Amino acid sequence: MTALPFTEEAAQVYGHLNALVMASGRNPRPRRTDLLIASTAVVAGVPLYTRNVDDFKGLDSKLAVVAI
Repeated sequence: MTALPFTEEAAQVYGHLNALVMASGRNPRPRRTDLLIASTAVVAGVPLYTRNVDDFKGLDSKLAVVAI
């Protein structure tokens, strides 16, 4: 298993995802960690597997979220 780094590109994507969350009328602050994970997945080009699909609502245009 390999850990994915949080890169400068992921930081930029984080800003875009943050804006998407705000545009959907949700507060991004309690979702900070989720957004860090999501932005790393976007940069890596991998889907995000989660039990908490609702935490990633509004990000479907940028991220494939798979419920487990």
